[in-house]
Amino acid sequence: MNPISMINWLKCNLLDISLETFLEFMQWVVERSDDDILVVFGLHGFRKNIENFDAVYVFVTQDGGVQATAKFHNGTMEIDSSAAPNWDLKVVFKDVNALWRLMMSGGGGVVDAMMANDTQVYGNLNYLYRFGFLVKDLVGTRLGIPLPA
Repeated sequence: MNPISMINWLKCNLLDISLETFLEFMQWVVERSDDDILVVFGLHGFRKNIENFDAVYVFVTQDGGVQATAKFHNGTMEIDSSAAPNWDLKVVFKDVNALWRLMMSGGGGVVDAMMANDTQVYGNLNYLYRFGFLVKDLVGTRLGIPLPA
């Protein structure tokens, strides 16, 4: 898929895609962050957000049906469709919609999601806030997709 088609498709389908597809898109942006074509879409330089950053994120649904790992290492990102045994942050969520609500919410949204038993977070919450920043920067700021309130 060419960059223009991918960006337009994502703008129309963001909240309907799977977690793994979104992580694949984020990885695609990280890998091509220095390509000149991405300047047009405001995606140029996204990789700078993860320079000198090392973390392993594991995302799983409560029933274990959805599992994904995102590994960041000094400006690179790898994804895996299974849960890594060692992680810095693990997020267990009721369903993918619960994860999206958590990622798109502000600071209080984390507490609300945990109080509603939609999400359990294990590890350092600073990593959760960092991932939330990456999602909001990519989606809201760079792509200009209005985030849900």
